[in-house]
Amino acid sequence: MYIEISPLRTLLVLLITILFLVIASSLGVAWFIVNAPIREIPVWINLFNLNLEANIPTLFSSLQLLLAAALLAGIAYGHRKQQEAFLLWYVLAAIFVFLAIDETAALHENLTVYVRTTLGTSGYFYYAWVIPYGIIAALVAGLFARFLIRLPRPSGLYFVSSGTLYLAGALGMEMLGGKYISSPGAEELTYTIIYTLEESLEMVGIAFFIYALLDYVTRVFVQLNYSVGQGN
Repeated sequence: MYIEISPLRTLLVLLITILFLVIASSLGVAWFIVNAPIREIPVWINLFNLNLEANIPTLFSSLQLLLAAALLAGIAYGHRKQQEAFLLWYVLAAIFVFLAIDETAALHENLTVYVRTTLGTSGYFYYAWVIPYGIIAALVAGLFARFLIRLPRPSGLYFVSSGTLYLAGALGMEMLGGKYISSPGAEELTYTIIYTLEESLEMVGIAFFIYALLDYVTRVFVQLNYSVGQGN
């Protein structure tokens, strides 16, 4: 028996999961606002809060990044077997493994204190990690420009679109959130909307990138399926 792996169905499952996480986080914030002030925050609120680390949204994001890394490595292996250019696919896989580790260990947040202290940043650069990561993102974009051009046109468009979504959240909304939270009169509800958009864009961006990778495999290699047991 063969189970087909559909890029579109995979995307829908990921998007439904993201929607669930966003709703759960938003309900937690609403509960907190309605019941404030409270002495102790219920475990389930922290478990689903998109602005916290070491919880279910963080785990989901890390798993998405690892899945993308695995698909990139698989594509690299496929091109290598066919004696085609494969090195940059492995480089991308390594980048996504790093992003998964960063998501879990919050390396970028630990970097913020050092960069902010060194450069004296504030406002849009209140979360100062966006400076070195933004520079690295620009360098990576330059490095992969020709790589993207050589992809099949739909795949190239999918890659750029998903990357734009991810960076709009990871860098764009993070900078907006830093500007807002460091300004006088910042309100918790408005900041909640900002970080919810930030995390949502990141997760949706990776979900679309996974779709783009699966779609690329179906275009360049073979139809995706797993063999389960033996047919009669």
